[in-house]
Amino acid sequence: MTSLLMKTKTKTSTKTSTKTETKAEGQTRAGLGGRIASRLRTRVTTAVAATALAAGTLTGAAGTAHADGRGVGWYGVWASNVNLRTGGEECQLRPGTVNCFRVVNQVSAPAAVYVYCQTYGVESVGGNPYWLWVMPTHGERGYMSSYYIDNASNWIDGVPEC
Repeated sequence: MTSLLMKTKTKTSTKTSTKTETKAEGQTRAGLGGRIASRLRTRVTTAVAATALAAGTLTGAAGTAHADGRGVGWYGVWASNVNLRTGGEECQLRPGTVNCFRVVNQVSAPAAVYVYCQTYGVESVGGNPYWLWVMPTHGERGYMSSYYIDNASNWIDGVPEC
């Protein structure tokens, strides 16, 4: 009877130790999985933050970053089918529809143009006498009326005179 009791205890303790080992292995795996998951989350978060920063920088560069008139840069156009014009020497001296007779490109909202310089034109558009030498995101550069630029005033502060 004693040997029968010993065999039962041994079996029970074997089952208990097997369960303990299995539980310990599971905790180790969970701990390892938790550390891997944590590292993966950190890397994904870093990659997402870097992508967002890069996208914000690029968007800012191509968007209307200078809409408040702070120098040379990208400005939004608020109208449709705005002509970009070139011509001869008179166009460079006093831009306007008469002197800049050649239409080389058109831009429409929500496009942005890169403003290089501004000058007083031969004619006003919408009460705005200034003309800008600009480059669109595609096509040729040309003069356009400052009237069509998304800016608080006619003259853009910080943009040099042509």
